[in-house]
Amino acid sequence: MKSPLKRAVVLGVAAALATPLSAYATNGMFVIGYGAKARGMGGVAIAFPQDSLSSAVNPAALTQVGTRADASLSIFMPKATACIQTNTSPVCAKSEADLFGMPAMGMAMQFTRNLSFGMTMVGAGGGGSRYATNLYNVASANAGADPHATLGVSLMIAQMNPTVAMRIGHHQSFGASLVIGVQQFRAFGLSYFENFTADGLNTTTLTNNGNDYTYGAGLRVGWLGNFFNDRLTLGAEAQTKVYMTRFKKYGNLFADHGNLDTPANYGIGMSFKITPQLRAGIDITRTLYQGVAAIGNAPPAVPGRGVGGSIYPNSLTDNKLGLPGGLGFGWHNQTVYKIGAAYKYDSQWTFRAGYDYGKSPIPQDNGGILFNIVAPATVQSHATVGATYSPNPNMEFTVSYIHAFMHGQYGPTYIGGQSSIKMMQNSLGMEFSYKM
Repeated sequence: MKSPLKRAVVLGVAAALATPLSAYATNGMFVIGYGAKARGMGGVAIAFPQDSLSSAVNPAALTQVGTRADASLSIFMPKATACIQTNTSPVCAKSEADLFGMPAMGMAMQFTRNLSFGMTMVGAGGGGSRYATNLYNVASANAGADPHATLGVSLMIAQMNPTVAMRIGHHQSFGASLVIGVQQFRAFGLSYFENFTADGLNTTTLTNNGNDYTYGAGLRVGWLGNFFNDRLTLGAEAQTKVYMTRFKKYGNLFADHGNLDTPANYGIGMSFKITPQLRAGIDITRTLYQGVAAIGNAPPAVPGRGVGGSIYPNSLTDNKLGLPGGLGFGWHNQTVYKIGAAYKYDSQWTFRAGYDYGKSPIPQDNGGILFNIVAPATVQSHATVGATYSPNPNMEFTVSYIHAFMHGQYGPTYIGGQSSIKMMQNSLGMEFSYKM
């Protein structure tokens, strides 16, 4: 590539890295993969590097993708429904938050044979809901509350990852990324829960305060090893928490006075070249939701199971909203299994397919459904397909499609008796790549 064109590509990608993101969760609060190539094969990426975006999962991947720029856009179309029991009958509402866009951009630069630098910016996850019927106000018969007040939340998590990776010998690579996090959050229609905030705190930091932003940083490290003449590749990655500043506008909603760190995670992967044209891979990842109080703390208990018959699972003093031990979403740690394959049909076409499964982290046996009405991340199984067309050795166009199958959860709640949430999703992805 000539120098002026190279500089133009670099500047274009750098400008794209400043673009605000939207995102929607698929595995709990995180997307199943970054870029259309990984998403077309179930999110497999730890030991299956295909583009610069692979380094957002495993930083060591940077040593195996050359010098290139990649830009991706995924369109999420979730369908969520929640129901809550009233004194007479169930009341149900469909979420109107049903269209989200998520860009992902990356660059990889092979500085020497053994040293590579790169940068990615990805929508790591998030999600939300928007109901025209306020299920909390209807089910609680809250005096004077508007049953048609809009109910929901919106969370968007973006991460920028400057990365360095080094090849050690012929078969081992190590990499590290500084994870720079940005979160955007807003909540609306949660006034019913003013009754459950800590005494003396300002209840105006609970709901209906517009967008709030937090910033933070963490560290991701990764390893790749190639064996048996590169037929077998093994990989591992781990990320610390991304330690975020507090949401000041929602300090009375999230536990620990508005703290919502991005959870730590780790994973292992393997890929194997079955034939010269066909390669398959498997990833297993683990996300530690219980390490973040606002996500992992116990939700409101059902009658008879909390302290003194209240909603508080342990202590009236410790479990009020906004405190370090305050009520949370009750999510369990989540293990996700991904399997995928890529078939290189000829010099121009590559086809992909995959499957992703992660058991929902949402509890349902002791009131867990109540808070998660506004965060209905119930989907578990995803089927994926994709394809890449290369008109020349330097250029690639990739598409992907994901279907997350409908999954519902049901259980008793403190208000309204039995409640339920369910969701399904479709997602289309596009990616353009230029190899230099």
